Amino acid sequence: MIKRLKLTNFRQFKNLELNITKDIVVIHGKNAIGKSTILEAISLITNGISPWASGDEYINNEQLEDDKYTRIEMETELNTFSLFKSSAKREFKIDGHNTTPKKFFLNNASSIFNPELIEILMISPSRRRAFLDSVITIIDYEYDTLLKSFNKTLRQRNAYLKKLSKKFYEQGIIARNDPQLNFWTNEFIKLSNIIQNQRLDLAKELSSENFKLLYKPSNRTTPLDESIEDSKKRDIATGYTNIGPHRDDWDLVNGKDIKKFGSRGEKRLAIGELIFQTQSAIKSHIGEYPTLLLDDIASELDEKNTKRIFSAKALEQQQTFITVIHKENVPKSILSKAQLIDLNLFK
Repeated sequence: MIKRLKLTNFRQFKNLELNITKDIVVIHGKNAIGKSTILEAISLITNGISPWASGDEYINNEQLEDDKYTRIEMETELNTFSLFKSSAKREFKIDGHNTTPKKFFLNNASSIFNPELIEILMISPSRRRAFLDSVITIIDYEYDTLLKSFNKTLRQRNAYLKKLSKKFYEQGIIARNDPQLNFWTNEFIKLSNIIQNQRLDLAKELSSENFKLLYKPSNRTTPLDESIEDSKKRDIATGYTNIGPHRDDWDLVNGKDIKKFGSRGEKRLAIGELIFQTQSAIKSHIGEYPTLLLDDIASELDEKNTKRIFSAKALEQQQTFITVIHKENVPKSILSKAQLIDLNLFK
């Protein structure tokens, strides 16, 4: 459980310290005051990644150019964690002692959900893949290294395919058995099989009695090594790899494809249930529920589904941080158990 959170030079916060006293925390305040920023900081110090930033743009810019840095400190019941980031270095400390990223994140994890995620997961195949990968990374820290190796191999294979594509259009030669292409293809298949298998396993864990998460490999029912061999001619012609984990997708199905045929309410509710399936799946692997970060979820739910998602039983199984503009949007049964933080008072 997080007992204290301190942000230094993190986005709009030059210095913010919050003492946390309960398992359910409702952070409320007007728009653009920093509610989501607090959840972003928790995500960074528990998972190592920001749900919104791909670079260092969360570092407060109101500093001298050579001295820009940010620090997040998190005190739990057992340890104090500190993450320091500047343009030159990144440091991880537990109880004041330097440590490795793997040890730092070993016993920390969080899941974040917001209205944008509901829309994104229904629209973008790349973000649906990224969602599965983010959950697997929490379960298996080494998976992130695997993904980086895969993406590097994919870039190498695509770069060489572009050379062969040029040769094809200039000379009419389809070099399907080119030795260098075969090398990158074998590396690609090896890494792809591991990624697809881990995603398939997670898809089964995330399915429930109310819906099934159906993982759809781009190679369909044919083994990847056979599919990639059959696709070589097309890959050379197009200059890029047409099948593999980078082209896979998944659907939520409850007798019908919710993404295609579900109402807006059905989509929101399905993603809401997926939230708690994700929590349970992570717990089964790491032994405890990750911290749950719900960013303005109430704005996307009607009264009935708000009560269904914000049930005390569901929220009390882990420490939960909820952001809303108006605290009245959270059911009274939750407010009575929660610590309320009015962020307007910190400005």
